[in-house]
Amino acid sequence: MNEISLNGIVFKYTNFLYGYQERFFKIENGNIFYYLSKDSVREGCRKYRQLSNFAIEVDENDPRRFDIVFPDERWCLRFKNEDEMIVWKNALRAFLPIPVSPVPNRAHSIDMHKLAIMTRDMDAQYDFISDFLDKFLGSRAEPVDLTTIEQTIDRCRQLEQNLKQIRAMLRLQQVKESIMSEDEWHDADDGDIQLDKEMINEIQKDLKTAQVEESKKQEALESLKSSDPVSSPLYRKILALTADQVKYAKSGVDQGIWELFCEDGAMKMYKREMESEDGLMVDPLKAVHTVKGISAREYIDCFFKAEYKSEWDDTLVKVTVVEKMDENTMVLHQLHKKVWPAAQRESLFWTHFEDVSDQRDSDALDGFVVCNHNVEREDVPLTDPSCVRVGLTIAMLCQTIVNSSAKNKAKEELTRDDIQCRIYYVAQVHPGGWVPTAALRQVYKREYPKFLRTFTNFVMKKIEGKKLTF
Repeated sequence: MNEISLNGIVFKYTNFLYGYQERFFKIENGNIFYYLSKDSVREGCRKYRQLSNFAIEVDENDPRRFDIVFPDERWCLRFKNEDEMIVWKNALRAFLPIPVSPVPNRAHSIDMHKLAIMTRDMDAQYDFISDFLDKFLGSRAEPVDLTTIEQTIDRCRQLEQNLKQIRAMLRLQQVKESIMSEDEWHDADDGDIQLDKEMINEIQKDLKTAQVEESKKQEALESLKSSDPVSSPLYRKILALTADQVKYAKSGVDQGIWELFCEDGAMKMYKREMESEDGLMVDPLKAVHTVKGISAREYIDCFFKAEYKSEWDDTLVKVTVVEKMDENTMVLHQLHKKVWPAAQRESLFWTHFEDVSDQRDSDALDGFVVCNHNVEREDVPLTDPSCVRVGLTIAMLCQTIVNSSAKNKAKEELTRDDIQCRIYYVAQVHPGGWVPTAALRQVYKREYPKFLRTFTNFVMKKIEGKKLTF
């Protein structure tokens, strides 16, 4: 193994403020080194570790990332592409046969004795299924007992559910801030997972209960879909909150209440420091921005449409349209990329588009708003038990402003040179769980301006070469 040699550029996670930074890594003589850059190799490495007591944890949601877990620290690494990640992972795996430190004796650890008993029972189930399939395939001319087939199908289903149950149990035992053994970092192999008869009965009972509950949820959902969404209580709340957010977005940024924390050309961003009742940071944010050559409708459409979100929001792993209440209102479920060491976040919220030209500023041609607010639904569980769901209230209000030189032009005669888009953006997010307040404030001071710049550039590319629309 000491003959394995590899080097190249890898992105290593540094901290909350600077995220992943480019570093030069090298595997040589059974050790892994990293340097500030390739040019600084002569100056000496930043750090090195012997590859004798570690584990590899792969990120299921990011095919370009994995962590190297040592007994006393963790290196979070990201690669330029999946192929590079596989090369480095395979090189490191050559050093893995030596076990890491034993499983700590914690009150919430998995009962390893019980798992050992469960292994034998599941092995027996697997052998039974294999024997039956061999017999069935080798004797097609002989009659087959349908009861036996049904029993085999049931056993297969039990095995599948048992595997899911155990993997969920193992994931719940992971504590990212602590140092764990290799067994706790990885799901067990299929051959090492077992469930005793008592647990099998419990799972079967839970499955029946879940099926009944799922049936009730589907009936309720179908009833909701068949009813008129405009007359539903939720829709009335959506309209009321949207109206409040329009007034809130247009209200001033009085000194002493709002603090300017970023100014970049026409863009100004303000904040108010605030904590929730449970002590978590929920600072309200407000942005005022102007973009030339874009109509309010063009800008707001890109913000509202679900199919565009993954193109301009690089924090997203997945976006799902849960329900479309009407053409201008839908429920979205978003899974966000994990930022170690915090738990992975997700959001479930309704999003509503509305023409508010009757509430536009005196110098505006039109006005449109998109309002987002978190919602609870029994039919949309957490993506994973380790995830945390955030709360949010966000609104973007856009208005088309006609330049003074084109005030006398008819609407259909206006060109991109004649207009600009005035944007009001307000947001308040509840993190859903503990995050260091100071670090989170530093992050949003960097990320919110970045978001507005990135989104504006995305809209500019979308409308390039297209006819102006209102």
